[in-house]
Amino acid sequence: MAANYNRPKPIDPIWYRRSCVLRITCPCGRHEKIQLGEFARMRGIPEKTLLYEMIARLRCRQCRQRPYADVVRGPY
Repeated sequence: MAANYNRPKPIDPIWYRRSCVLRITCPCGRHEKIQLGEFARMRGIPEKTLLYEMIARLRCRQCRQRPYADVVRGPY
């Protein structure tokens, strides 16, 4: 099977995918779409952090639950 370089991988560091879009969806109904590099910069997350580590630490600002998050290329 051929590698798919278009789809961001969980083991990619933030710096490698900083132009991709982070989509966050919480069970409480809150949604957010933001560029990954901007999200990391605003929250002081080091760019060497791996995507799966960052996503595992996310919490909703309203209900404090763990949201579903993924990283995609382009403005989705």
